[in-house]
Amino acid sequence: MLKILKILSPIIFLFFINIASCFANEEIYNIKDNEVYLENNGNVLELRENAKNISFKNGFNILAKNILTSEDFLRFSQISDFNPTDLVSDYKIESEKITEINYYAEISINFNPERVKNFFSDNNINLNIFVSESYLIFPVFKKFNTFYLWDKDNLWYDYLLEEYDQQSLLKLYFPKKSNINRLKISAEQITDMNINKIVSFLNLYNKKKAIIIFLEEKFNIDQNNFDIKLDAKLFSNNIFTKIKISDYDLLVEGKNSSEIDLVAKFVINELQNWWKSRIDSEKLSNNNESLILISIDSEDIKKSFFIEEAIFEIIGTNNAKIKELRGKKIIYEILTNYSIKNINLRLESKSLRLIKADSDNNFYKVESY
Repeated sequence: MLKILKILSPIIFLFFINIASCFANEEIYNIKDNEVYLENNGNVLELRENAKNISFKNGFNILAKNILTSEDFLRFSQISDFNPTDLVSDYKIESEKITEINYYAEISINFNPERVKNFFSDNNINLNIFVSESYLIFPVFKKFNTFYLWDKDNLWYDYLLEEYDQQSLLKLYFPKKSNINRLKISAEQITDMNINKIVSFLNLYNKKKAIIIFLEEKFNIDQNNFDIKLDAKLFSNNIFTKIKISDYDLLVEGKNSSEIDLVAKFVINELQNWWKSRIDSEKLSNNNESLILISIDSEDIKKSFFIEEAIFEIIGTNNAKIKELRGKKIIYEILTNYSIKNINLRLESKSLRLIKADSDNNFYKVESY
């Protein structure tokens, strides 16, 4: 009987993983805080219907912007013949206020993942929906030769946090402004790229990677306008890598007032595009790449389920089949068009990675880190 259960356990795993994968990343499809303001025409039912339709359209635009690259979003924006209502699973009017003059509603929307995927597929737009691991943010601000980080007066921190959408694919973590954090690490230690201090601070919040966003704002007296210096870096595995931010100078060119809020909006959007481009950059053109993976000990059901769910969420259960049982190991044969580097990028949020098991180039095992 025990032997039969061991044989059936991989099949049971596949069944439950297939179900779990259906719900993976579904929070991406839940768009909250859709506010609609209308002039009160005296017909409440009509106002609600109009508000619903407006929120569906606005909500789907938000969803599309969150999950598409800037190029694909431009292609999407040119599609006019579709009804967002057809893509909605359900919605809820969170709050509603009616006065003699105005009508206000806040509406939350759940879009149907399969319908959304089919919609973009029908319009020849590829989806690459994978949520990143959580990156700790160091928002360093310099003004009048003074550095700000965890200080109350760090407006750069405030505007970045305000612009960040928690439902986006890129997950960012903003440590709170506090005296404790000020004692743990300073803005100068970050700009000096003090690895030991940064690693220690990351460990404090159980994070592996950080994004440093440095902004310096100066007022040019001769030209009577503001100049800015902007820099973004990824800190990972004790290495600093520059994150390209496009022509930000145009945002403040010729402005004689501070535009930090506008710069923050621009930077958050650039970071979202950076993550989407990282996902897309390693995708292979070969649609028939063979990959053999080894599961960890199948007797550790909880851990094995976690690993298999993470992998099948990427490659899809239809592209995986059990090749053999080798002792306590389950060998899966995988067909995927993703490179190992790309798969490992997607596994980062689960603290997992694929490493070669032996001399066979297509034979990998899963490692936790």
